[in-house]
This record gives sequence, C-alpha cells and structure tokens, in this order.
Amino acid sequence: MSYADLHGYALKMAGWLAKRGVEPGDRLLLWAPNSPWWGVAFWGGLLRGAVIVPVDFMAGHDRARTIAQHTLASLVIQSRGKLEQVEGVPTVFIEDLPFLTAEQPALERIHTPIPSETAELIYTSGTTGAPKGVILTHGNLMANLTQVNLHVPVVSAEFRFLSCLPLSHMFEQMGGFFTPLANGSSIVYLRTLKPSALMEAFAYEDICAVIVVPRLLQLLRNSIERELAAKRLDRAFKMAGYLPTQLQSFLKAPVRRKFGKNFQLFVSGGAALSPNLFRFWADLGFRVVEGYGLSECSPVLAANTFERQVPGSVGIPLPGVEIRFDDGELLARGENISPGYYQNDEATRQAFMADGWFRTGDLGELDSGGFIHLKGRLKELIVTGAGINVYPDEIEELLNGLPGVREACVIGLDKGDGEEVHAVLIADGSGRPPVEVIQEANSRLDELQRITGFSLWPEPDFPKTTTMKVQKFLVKKVLAEGRGGELSASADRLTCLLINITGCNAEAVTEDAFLVANLGMTSIGRLELVNAIEQEFRLDLDDALIGVQTRVCDLRSLISRRERSSSLYQFRYWANSVPARIVRRICDRLIHFPLLNTFVTLETSGVELLSSVTSPVLFVANHMSYLDQPVIMRTLPAEWRYNTATAVWAEVFFQEFS
Repeated sequence: MSYADLHGYALKMAGWLAKRGVEPGDRLLLWAPNSPWWGVAFWGGLLRGAVIVPVDFMAGHDRARTIAQHTLASLVIQSRGKLEQVEGVPTVFIEDLPFLTAEQPALERIHTPIPSETAELIYTSGTTGAPKGVILTHGNLMANLTQVNLHVPVVSAEFRFLSCLPLSHMFEQMGGFFTPLANGSSIVYLRTLKPSALMEAFAYEDICAVIVVPRLLQLLRNSIERELAAKRLDRAFKMAGYLPTQLQSFLKAPVRRKFGKNFQLFVSGGAALSPNLFRFWADLGFRVVEGYGLSECSPVLAANTFERQVPGSVGIPLPGVEIRFDDGELLARGENISPGYYQNDEATRQAFMADGWFRTGDLGELDSGGFIHLKGRLKELIVTGAGINVYPDEIEELLNGLPGVREACVIGLDKGDGEEVHAVLIADGSGRPPVEVIQEANSRLDELQRITGFSLWPEPDFPKTTTMKVQKFLVKKVLAEGRGGELSASADRLTCLLINITGCNAEAVTEDAFLVANLGMTSIGRLELVNAIEQEFRLDLDDALIGVQTRVCDLRSLISRRERSSSLYQFRYWANSVPARIVRRICDRLIHFPLLNTFVTLETSGVELLSSVTSPVLFVANHMSYLDQPVIMRTLPAEWRYNTATAVWAEVFFQEFS
C-alpha cells in the first residue's frame, strides 16, 4: 500500500463512517491485529473527528466489551479472528473494509481538530489488574512525535520498519507507526511473531529498524543460540569474545547477515533491558537504543541516543521533557503529558499534579552524566520486616541468569510484620533442584535482600501483557489461592485454547487425549492452534509436529521446553540442485517414463497455454491417485518439469517408516 493509497483509502473510510452515522467526538473501537487496514481505519476515524480506542487484538472478549461500554463506543471494527462480537454495539470486520469502502466517495470536509481535542483513549495494559483509559490529545501526540524526531534524527524515507508489537500499545504507535509515516518510511507487517518468522522478515524484507521489548530480544537471542548449538558452533561463538576485535567481527558476520545488509537498530522499551542482554546484541555489532515512557506520556519520556547507548540506562530526557525525583519516584512534565484518565477523577488526582507534573510510579535516579537509571515500579517495591527496600527487578535479573531457571518472577508476600521476598520459578527442564537455585542466588545477594521463600509456577509461562510484562497481581492471586502444579481447566491456558478451537467440553481435554482422534482437531484447526500457541506463549512451533498421534501432554511438553521445533517434514533443497536434476533427467528417461508407459496411455491437451503463464504456479490434481504425480510430470514440457517440485501427503508413503 503506497502513501497515495493510504490517503485515498482513509478519505473513503472517513466518508463511510460519516454515512454510518459516526459523528465527531464519537468513540471508534479498533480490535484487530496490525495491518495496513488498521492504519486506514485509524486515519479514517481521525479524519472524521472520531476518538480512536485501540484494544489489543490478543485481549479477550470481556475486556473489549468492558472498554466499549466504558467509552460508549459508537462502532467496533474487529477482526474475524475474534469469534465473539461486542454485544450492543454495531460491529464491522476489518477484513471487509476494502469491499465496504470500494465505492464510497471520499469525505469532502475533513475534521480539523484543535490541539486540546482528544485523539485517542489508550487503556493501560493492566499489570496491576486495574486498567484505566488514558486521554491523549492531538497536541500530546504531535508534541511527542516532534520530541522523538529531534532526539533520534536518523529516520528517513529509505528506512523500512518491521512492526512487531501491537498498535494498541503507544510504544509501537509512536515508534513504529507515527515516526515512520512522518518521515516517509515503509512499514512491514507480519501475521505471526514466532522467532523464525521474524528472522525470515529480517532476511528478505530489507529491514532497517524494529521496535521491540526486552522479552522479544531475548526470544531472538534464544533462536540464534539454538541454531548455533545445532551446528555445534556455540562454544566457538562464546570464545570469540576473547579474540581481537577485527577477528570477532569476521566470525560474527554470518549472524549479522541474517538481519539484512541495511539493518541499523533495535529500539527497546516497555520494560527494563538487562545489561547482559544489551551486551549480547552490542557484541554482535547491533545498536540497541533503549528508551522509557508510559502511555500517559504519549508515550516517550527519555531515550538513549543513536550515537551513545549506556547499558542499564533508559537514556536522557527528550527535548521539551522535564524530570525530577520525589522520594525516588520519577516525575515528568511536558506538552506530551496526558490531561488525565477518562471518567476517573480520583485516579487523575492521584497521578496528575496541579502544576503539570505526572507521577510515573517508577523508582530511579540520575547518574553524573544525566542518564536515568530505573530501579522498578513503586507498587512492586518490597519492604521487608527490617524496613529494607528490595527491588524485584534486580533479583529477577540474577535468577534469570542461573542454570535451572527459564524465567523468574519476584514478588512481596505480606507476612503481617513485613513482606517476604518470594521467588516464583519456571524451571528450564535441566532437572536442577530449585533449592540449589535459591541457595546460589542468595549467596550473591546482600544478607538483608535475600530470598526467603519460593514457589514453582504450574504453567509453561507467566501471565503477561502484550508487551510481555509479567502480570504480578495474577501471580499473587494464584499463590494466594494455593494452586499448585495442577490448574483447573478454566485457568489452564492450553486447555482453554483447545476448548475454543475444537469446541470440546473441558472434561474431554485430558492429558492423554489425542488431538485428532479424541478432540476432533481438523487441519484448519491445527493451523489455528499453532497460531494461537505462538501468540499466547511466544513460541516458535512447527505445525507439522501436530499430527494424528499428538496428545495434549505431548503438546504441553513441547510448550514447557520452549525449544524451536524441528520438523520431520522439511524441504529438501538439495533435490533442486544441478547434479540432482541431471540424475532426475536420466532416471526419467531410462526408468520412470518407460515404466509409466506400461500402465497408461496419455492424451494431453492445453499444454500450449503454458506459454502465456508466468511462475510461480500450482498444478493441482483433480483426484487422488498414486499416478497423479508421474502423469502430470510426464505431461509437462521439460523446461517446466525440472523446475517443479512435488508436494504430497507424506503419511501416505512414509507413515510406516517414521
């Protein structure tokens, strides 16, 4: 979609909204995945004067309904990927917009807003369980866009951005949507965020920049390390750090090439980036620019610069942003700060001060160079019985680096006389006892900040927001309810996915149930399940591993290991090499075709039509027979035959040999 197309479609969208009765000031709820038509709906709504209410596509029906009711939405634009519609509100599917607006005249009189007019209502991700609607005005958004471009003035029309985070999140909106469009850049959208799809996009889409959260950087790191281990290069890769710089660069060049020749930077935000993860990417030769902000700030407050990145710091304030610290809490002021929360005066009074300062709720400090270092959320600060302040982020970083731990979450549990520093662990499958993990961690911690209790998390992953922040209030809730290694069906995310996709009742989804034979999983359902697992667990999964013999427990084990799956059904590219094609021609002439002639006599027609066809092409048989493939191949001219591959259902030929 070109800029001219976007402009034209947005004007048509605005006209269509006017025809539907959407008036300036009405709320337009967007509940759909990232795509060019998400942008069309967004800009079309603003041109009509509507207030955009983005809802994360991965959010459940209850959340979308609650937000629609709270905002009194006039229209919902949602994806067909959501099975349920929001009750009581007119709804259209985003997939239908190209057809609905095709004959619609462009809106002649577009809405011209004033800076103080509301542009969006952004509902917070809810890490505390209490989402609030943040009011962002046109003035807020334009102020922050100007600040970002002044702070990192490198984006140009030649840049191509990869969009990974949901556009319902202000970090992606500002960094991966407004900024590229303001500079004439291109944006690439993906249908899945599994690591293999991301790496493929880097390799083939000529990406220059991507907006990420630390968890996504960690997933990409894991993908690289698994590939190196599979090729037995992991030890050599680690040893490369002790070699001279030029030799290091030479040895790591193959990894860099996977990201394309024009890739320039990761922009990280949404959560703290550990220095260890920063150094991994920096040692590879990649620039990681970490920033900091909140939805209430449109959202960026501070960032490292393109020229200088300080590990462990979120950078310096953007031009026009003031900051100060009040008892360790970071306060901010500027034209990008929201006027408050939608229809929530009490929350607005608590967070927004009369003199324009906003209480971020984040604890931190400035170093001698003016760079901001964050220590964690004020609400997550643990105060022990001895009156000692313990920052969970620091302990989590330590635990996540220890053998035996795939991921850790540290919370404060109230014991009446102060809080206990409690670690919740997800094991990495190595079999290391968790007691040893805690003992090693405590040996590295100050005596007053040591872990005094731990639990094992019963699921493959912690509950998280769409930007992969752990929802600690849900973790506390599970521990308070005393749930151990077994969760109820309603609380088990994998079981819920299987129920929704197969339509089975909860009693049928047992650990020994076969997905196909017992739950009735279809081929379409298999693809839907793989996509849902990738989105829910951020897991790189090959759909070919889900077959007739796959049970629920097999799938759960695969998710728990979180290993990139290696399918038995991979393309054999060597078969299309020049030597292989020569052998194939000889075999066809001496064996295959003479043998075929003993069974069939061919009469062909229409072969001359191939002269007007350009590849790629699919040749599809109209029935199933063992002779389909040799008959079609024999019929094709040689220049087509030896550039055509055969796709067959492998189980027909090889199921007895697996």
